[in-house]
Amino acid sequence: MISRAFLVLMFACAFSCSTTPRQPDTVSASKNQAADFTKAGNEAFNKGLYDKALESFYLALAYNVSVDNERGMASSYNSVGSVDMARGKYDDAMKSFNRAYALARKLNDPVLLVQTATKMGEVYLNTNQTEKATEKFMEAIKYKNDGIPEEDLAVLYHDLGSALKRLGKLDQALNYMNEALRINNRLKRYEEAASNHYMIASIYSEKNQFDAALENARLALENDKKVENTLGIAKDYLALGLISRKKGDIEDAFTYMKKTYEIYTALKLLYPTLSIELEIRSILKHLVETGTTLGLNDEVSRYKKLFEFYEKRLNP
Repeated sequence: MISRAFLVLMFACAFSCSTTPRQPDTVSASKNQAADFTKAGNEAFNKGLYDKALESFYLALAYNVSVDNERGMASSYNSVGSVDMARGKYDDAMKSFNRAYALARKLNDPVLLVQTATKMGEVYLNTNQTEKATEKFMEAIKYKNDGIPEEDLAVLYHDLGSALKRLGKLDQALNYMNEALRINNRLKRYEEAASNHYMIASIYSEKNQFDAALENARLALENDKKVENTLGIAKDYLALGLISRKKGDIEDAFTYMKKTYEIYTALKLLYPTLSIELEIRSILKHLVETGTTLGLNDEVSRYKKLFEFYEKRLNP
């Protein structure tokens, strides 16, 4: 057993001996590890590498739990839930978000409350519970003057605009989308601005204002290219294709849609585990429909076979 005299000597030396190495701050070290894993998880998530993202987020959660960092735990639960939501596992996602929300309420943390309520609203939005989603977003927006980071407000405004669009309140939806866009442009958050432009294009398309819709779809593409957001680029080309087809420019539509398919094919080659089978099936269906209108029989035949392959794969 270490003697009391030895402990006193060591305690004194800790304050007086400049050469004594400082012991690491284990709490800070664990929080830093959690932050590092969260960053790695976000990078993987943004690339659509959900398995890798989930592994990193669970490790971040473990480090936060190990030092009882409740704010970090809430953020980690939100991250885990985001992966499940992206995979369509909405029940699992909501379980994680409920855990995060309970911690946010316990801490009375407006930032966490906004972040978590927004994500819960996104689950409702993805499961076609639009009115519930709108209620959750409106609950979150009550905290907008409580020191909420602008980037979180931009996400909230974007999501609320998406919900209002579904409810047919297009002008209100456009106002919130433009507010989100103003924030993201000011902060030079190009990927998020691209998402805003994408939705604004969708709203204008629904209003049959096709020139404005195409302009915003091109701005979405421009912003996604700035940050090499490959999945975003593919979706922007699809938006351009769908708007062009609706406008009556069928050849342009087919060209844009082929771009989307080529990007998805390249991504599957680079990242075989990337979960974009649903997206590939969808674009193949659009190519078959649009190619048939143009009378491109050979290409349509090839795309039909590919569509049937993915249809059987997704519905064995």
